[in-house]
Amino acid sequence: MATAKIHFKPYFDEVMAAEHLEKALRNKEKLKILEILISVNNTQRQMIRTPYKTRYGKDLEEEIKKAFSGDFEDFLAALLRTPTKLDVTELNRAVKGLGTNEKNLIEILTTRTNEEIEATKNTYFMTYGKSLEDAISADTSGDFRRLLIIILQAKREESGFADTFKVGNHAAQILKSFDKKSGVEKFEAFKIFAIANGAHAQKVIEEVERQSGKEFQKLAEKELSGDFKNLILSLIETSRNKPRFLANSIHLATKGMGTRDKDLIRILVSRSENDLVLIEHEFQVLFGKPLTQLIKEECKAEYRDGLTMLVKGNTRP
Repeated sequence: MATAKIHFKPYFDEVMAAEHLEKALRNKEKLKILEILISVNNTQRQMIRTPYKTRYGKDLEEEIKKAFSGDFEDFLAALLRTPTKLDVTELNRAVKGLGTNEKNLIEILTTRTNEEIEATKNTYFMTYGKSLEDAISADTSGDFRRLLIIILQAKREESGFADTFKVGNHAAQILKSFDKKSGVEKFEAFKIFAIANGAHAQKVIEEVERQSGKEFQKLAEKELSGDFKNLILSLIETSRNKPRFLANSIHLATKGMGTRDKDLIRILVSRSENDLVLIEHEFQVLFGKPLTQLIKEECKAEYRDGLTMLVKGNTRP
């Protein structure tokens, strides 16, 4: 089953696409620009940038920023960035300025593979002249920071097999950490969720529940606190069902006063060539309505149209 919404477009001509984009930009034909960019995948969008610069002596992303503003500009810019560059931009936004956006740090870092994290670290350093680890360390603290640093090492087990020999020990350490007299730190007990693969994490959770007779999530919510708790719960949820976690993240981005459009854009664009089909399904299951309906309710004009086009995808069954 294909899980991506955006696929490679056959019979693609990047020179012609660059010409059509320049004409659409001059005339501010927003829908035409959307059609061109969403009809191809990210690799092909990158291919358009070179003939555009060669022919017109301008950077395509910069021209889009000059021509448009607001959410529509942000959406087009996200489409034009590589997945790694988009993550780098969003992670930097999460740590710069007054206050840290812990929620975005958690969402991005818990849903990326080791390979994606390594690429992001390299690009972050090349872009900002400092390591992502240093940037995050400077803006976070305590066990939350320590666990993020572990995730940034990109050493999470990805085999998909549970080590049954170690499951019992990991579960026992977690239960001991709830007793202050045991001498077992909660950080040391729970860091397994930043290292183990999803299958092993689930076996540990099942063993904790078997030994304690209690639901793991309720135990974690009672025994942990703050950003560290939120990070652990997110690691657990992504190990169980990453698309469901991201579907709920989309819901949270539109909940309350005002839509957090940058978050909505990041999730939809970054997952469009990965698992957006699954996210769309989980959203329908969780909230009883199509993802496209949420977009229609929360977004406006060509920005709304662009997100809708992305969710519908560039191929038809």
